[in-house]
Amino acid sequence: MVAVYVAAAHLIHGQGVSRAYAGSAVGAAERVIAASVGLFGICGLGLVRLALPERLRRHEALWVLPVGACTSGLALTALGFAAVPFTASLIAVIAAAAAVAVVAFRRRPPSGATFGRRLEEGRLAAWPLYLGLLIVVLAIVPMLRGPVPILHLHNGFPTVEGTGSDAHLAVGSAQFLQHYYPTSVHPEAPINLVPTVWRSKFPIYYAFAGVASLSGLAPYQVISTLAAVMLALACIGFYLLARDVLGAGVGVGLAAMAIVALDRMVLHTIVHPYFNQTWGFATVPFVIVLGWWSVRTAGQRSRGGLVLTALFLLVCTLAYPLAGPIPALAIALFWLGDRRDRRRRGEPVRPLRPRALTARVYRGRRSLLWMVPLGVALLIPLAAAAAKVSNAIQLLVGGGSLRSWGGDLGAFLPTHQFFAISSAEALYVYGPLLALGIYLALRRRPRELAWGLVAVMAFGLLFALYMRHRAYGYYFHFKVLAFVAPLILVVAVVGLGQMGRPWRLRALGVVLVLALLANAQSGAVGELGITLTQLPRTVLAVQTLDRELPPGSSIRLDMNPNLQLWTAYFLAAHPLCSQRPLLETAYPHVPLGRRARYILVHDDLLRPFDAQGRPLRQVGEFRLYRAKPHLPGPDTCSPRLVQNAIREGSD
Repeated sequence: MVAVYVAAAHLIHGQGVSRAYAGSAVGAAERVIAASVGLFGICGLGLVRLALPERLRRHEALWVLPVGACTSGLALTALGFAAVPFTASLIAVIAAAAAVAVVAFRRRPPSGATFGRRLEEGRLAAWPLYLGLLIVVLAIVPMLRGPVPILHLHNGFPTVEGTGSDAHLAVGSAQFLQHYYPTSVHPEAPINLVPTVWRSKFPIYYAFAGVASLSGLAPYQVISTLAAVMLALACIGFYLLARDVLGAGVGVGLAAMAIVALDRMVLHTIVHPYFNQTWGFATVPFVIVLGWWSVRTAGQRSRGGLVLTALFLLVCTLAYPLAGPIPALAIALFWLGDRRDRRRRGEPVRPLRPRALTARVYRGRRSLLWMVPLGVALLIPLAAAAAKVSNAIQLLVGGGSLRSWGGDLGAFLPTHQFFAISSAEALYVYGPLLALGIYLALRRRPRELAWGLVAVMAFGLLFALYMRHRAYGYYFHFKVLAFVAPLILVVAVVGLGQMGRPWRLRALGVVLVLALLANAQSGAVGELGITLTQLPRTVLAVQTLDRELPPGSSIRLDMNPNLQLWTAYFLAAHPLCSQRPLLETAYPHVPLGRRARYILVHDDLLRPFDAQGRPLRQVGEFRLYRAKPHLPGPDTCSPRLVQNAIREGSD
């Protein structure tokens, strides 16, 4: 653990982070973390106490936040579709969760454990939680970093990291849900509607909106820290996978957790930010852990484990539909292998009857009191997720062009970066070591567990190899490895960390794990070193125009089309247009037009011919002019954005 702390401290300070420059970013991050812990904690406490399988209760405290993240999002979604105002929904969810927690602790009061045992349980939870806090700080380094004079960037304030343009849609969706019905259209909002093919993702954006409301910050000030919190929860999930499924010790589990956090492509997903993928990634290890123990305790009627498994799998599928089949494949193989082994041992195995499976869920008319409202509330998200998966399968099986699924990628990302390895050449050395670690970790585990995990890992590697040889296959290559490679790393680290009983073998295993940690740290340094913020103060400054210009004043945006995303976001109250809008992308854009009352020009461009007189204002990196009267053509400026169909491969 000391090595992990030293590596994290060295990495953070090496990125130019200091209290003098961090400024308001630290205070905002603390508020987001407190709001996340508060909302997720109260929403997860009662359900974990009631439903967590007994075999997993030694780490009960580590389950509360991830369960609460899923529960809060689904509950707010259900109330949102019931047309309950968002503030009232948030209050109702918190109050109901508190009541459930009270009932849960009355039904299942804490056991009469000795003081020493309670102290040991607290220590076991404290280490991964402490490391999780370090992971949050690591993931917001680009926001905390000091000024970058060459690029005229001055960080140290809450903003959006990275280059992922989907961030403005994610922020806009959360802000939209704070004020409007989930499927409505409102031109006055920065994002006029939640994107059509994101209709499965309402739970994660309702949870996002809840954290933003409790923190008192705007959604754009929240997204990067909330994504970092979700990374920490994902790493805690992999810690539980190492400890409760693979039988690793505390030190090995923490090492696996740290390597996943430092993995370059995991960090890339968080800091850019791929917000939808982040939520899907965060749920995968919990689905696998719960799925495994639900199978192992099937004969003990562990209904609570099944409920939690379904909860995580549902949120995983809604947040990122293409991720759902990955843990589902593992669970299916766990279950089939367990049935086969029980038959071999002569134990009774119930035949597969749909009526018997339905009877476990439906228990009379009282069940309809929760099944019907939940089904209605989730009908649109589930239909959207099914459509997404169906379209992907048809495209892959039919052999059509993957060009529309390219996302924001333009090439294949280096394979070694997915495995926390510093170079392509080093992959030839560490690749066999990872394979050895996987063998050592699984050779003495139950056969159904080994086959389930091996099948998922093999599927991911073979699918990525297949995509590598298909034109425009880089999107699927990136996504499948981003989900499967961390699982491979965790299993391999567990195997190497428990290499054998002779001290020499154990020492060798520790050295190999530390070498992987050093490689991961090198990749994380490289990723953080090139990651800046996409929403600097010079762009945020346009908010002053939104307040100062007369209501309804039309503005023409004369700037690079990519800059129009955030500029239009903060000027949403005014009719907007551009002579060069952001075309040929999936993002909604301002209308094409020339006539307007004002012209907002980026500093890189000369004074436009249509401008009248000197600049009225210099705002950040923009100049505001009054437009010449009677310009030719109609006035097409509008607060309503032109909605392009979001490409199927979009996040």
